[in-house]
Amino acid sequence: MRFYLTVGLVLLFLSASAERITVAFPAERQRLPAISETYVIGAVEPGRTEMLYVNGMTTSVHRTGAFVQMVPVQPGTNVLMIRRGAASFERRFVVAEPTVVFSLPKSAPVIESDDSPLLSKIGAWKTTGQLFSNRVRSTIDGSDSLYFLPPGFVFRGAEVKETGWIAIWLEDRMGFLPRKVVAPLGEKAKIPPRGLVAPDPTAGFPDHPPYGKPPSAVRICVDAGHGGSDPGAISPHGWREKDVNLMQARAIRDALEKVGFQVVMTRDGDSFPDLLARPSLAYEERVDAFISVHHNSTAPQRDPRVARYTATYASLSNGLALARCIQKHIGQVMAPVQDVGAQLKSLAVCRNPAVPSCLLEVDFINLPEGEEGSWDPIRQKKVADAVVCGVLDWMMPPPPVPPSEPVEDAPAAAIP
Repeated sequence: MRFYLTVGLVLLFLSASAERITVAFPAERQRLPAISETYVIGAVEPGRTEMLYVNGMTTSVHRTGAFVQMVPVQPGTNVLMIRRGAASFERRFVVAEPTVVFSLPKSAPVIESDDSPLLSKIGAWKTTGQLFSNRVRSTIDGSDSLYFLPPGFVFRGAEVKETGWIAIWLEDRMGFLPRKVVAPLGEKAKIPPRGLVAPDPTAGFPDHPPYGKPPSAVRICVDAGHGGSDPGAISPHGWREKDVNLMQARAIRDALEKVGFQVVMTRDGDSFPDLLARPSLAYEERVDAFISVHHNSTAPQRDPRVARYTATYASLSNGLALARCIQKHIGQVMAPVQDVGAQLKSLAVCRNPAVPSCLLEVDFINLPEGEEGSWDPIRQKKVADAVVCGVLDWMMPPPPVPPSEPVEDAPAAAIP
């Protein structure tokens, strides 16, 4: 009798110890903003019958073992308690104290004339950054782009006092450049005129998709988002967005090459090309289109279970046409995931005036279902094939405009 009791206790211990609870978010001692609730994602062993409790709340376990649960939080140190059967897990994280800001946000200074007291002495300056960092904006800290200037471009400019910006005059119009991408040429340098014409970065690039060309004559740049020291979003099992982005980008590359397209990758390993180096590569390689691959996640206080969707974004009209063609097919592949369509959004990698560019947000990987689908090679191939179909649609010549029929002269009125 004692033998069977001992064996039973050992088996119970082994059963309990076999269960492993992991939490991917929030991390140990992670500091969260001032919020009233947060999502918790993690994973347990799939297929077990014991109930999972997160801070006392019954929590569903996905078939992969992943789980997500919203929990209320309060300022200061919060304790997360997770239990399943005989196994338990504890984690501490910190929520910031709410702050009340009474002062109004400081607005960007408005410069109305050359002799504004906000400007320093006008002089000659030159750009030191790369093309896509030399982005002239219509207002300080504005999101819209007036011009993109090549490195070494000399212009008429003046520092905007107590800011990190330079006022620049081109084509009798004032714009603004970040101070970090320019350098003064000295007092003896000739100051360019106000009407200096800005170089056209689209010169030499086609002004329409490669209509009617065979895929073998078309070059596509595929960008796997994040990489290197930038992991991107995190999934319940602790998998990193940068890795699934690369897998999906490789699947898209393979599908494009199978049809005959030429493909340029911004990265094909765990590296991190600078955000502006990615569109720069597309520009320098003179590709026909640029597609950036990403997977989404929610803010800590938003429930991933109600936020899931798929979308394709563009920052300029030339990229929006490409985004619409691709998203039409992506939406079909991802059904029943909500399809919010193709949308305009200001994104650094998509602000390419010469190369039609878009960014694909395939799914939400901080959701168990999204995590499972994102790592599924079958779905990766379906998404890749959808991208190919979208690119081929984008390349279809527009239907010919029917000739207008001649208008017959009206009969002359009878003369009485």
